[in-house]
Amino acid sequence: MLSYIQAGLQEPRLALEKITPRCQSDLASADLIIAFRSYMPSGPRMSCMYNLLMTAGEDDWNNPTWTMSRDRFLEHTVAAIRERYQNLSPDALQHLRQIPTLFAYEEFRNQPARVGRVTEIQQLQNALRITLAIDPHIPPIPQTVFRTIYADLDINTRNFEHSRTHWALKDVDLPNVLAAHNLSGTAQLLPQSRPPKVFVSYSWDSPEHRQWVAHLAATLRSNGIDAILDQWHVRGGEDLAAFMDRSLREADRVLVICTDGYYQRAVARQGGVGYEHSMVTGELMRNVGSNKFIPIVRQSGTQTQVPPELSGRLRFDLAPGPNYLTHLDALIRDLHNVPTPIPPLGQNPFL
Repeated sequence: MLSYIQAGLQEPRLALEKITPRCQSDLASADLIIAFRSYMPSGPRMSCMYNLLMTAGEDDWNNPTWTMSRDRFLEHTVAAIRERYQNLSPDALQHLRQIPTLFAYEEFRNQPARVGRVTEIQQLQNALRITLAIDPHIPPIPQTVFRTIYADLDINTRNFEHSRTHWALKDVDLPNVLAAHNLSGTAQLLPQSRPPKVFVSYSWDSPEHRQWVAHLAATLRSNGIDAILDQWHVRGGEDLAAFMDRSLREADRVLVICTDGYYQRAVARQGGVGYEHSMVTGELMRNVGSNKFIPIVRQSGTQTQVPPELSGRLRFDLAPGPNYLTHLDALIRDLHNVPTPIPPLGQNPFL
């Protein structure tokens, strides 16, 4: 607790969130709380909240994305919280991505609820599309168990909240509720920083290649990387050019899956690949030293052609073979900005 107080001298808001009474019931002195009250941001506190996403769609939480009508955002949410979050300001978006999320089904589905996080929120004209990540360390919550903790989770059955597709924000400490009912597994549901956002650029060479790319993106997501892929994030009738532009602009890194088909389309500026690559070239010209774009090759025993703009950059070889997992691990480390451990420097043996 002393470290929280000391941190509060520099970051009082952060310290206050950490010592909020409902979240940290072991405070030694109530006077300490009063001392921090002057730093309390106006409106409802944000430290012990969770997102409740309720759907009627079968198996919706087995998919990486979910789309909901905009007018159902913050239904069954108290007015003070709704007022703070309804405009989805940058601060609100950041907080919604940090707090735990309960992904539930309407009761008639009789499917288990899951716990995880919202990793990205896309605002469409009349809808919200979220990208989600399920926490594998927390077991599914069967519907028969879930309905017994509605009251603890502030799910209002009198207003049929359990039978309504919506997104609510609850002033409830989800980790404590799960722990009290022995449902939390081994996970630590503390606020987390935003996961790295990675866009996967590739050409539709064949159904097998599309499946390989989807498997790679799914592997990245299972390792804490918010992989963006057209197969998951584009719906029928959407503007593909707008999706490419937004994805390239918002991504922290871009994986360029280099195949002969990609190379030919990129050089000839053909189709979607040509459009994407023209934007890649433009950004590289504006920022020559950028490491945002990473070439990925997957052919073994052949000389893969890499677009000229990327030919001199460090690539990752994900060709099948004994080194695949080693190279994949190196890629995941790089995307998380975790450097490969460097052996310690020893002494000169001749001195």
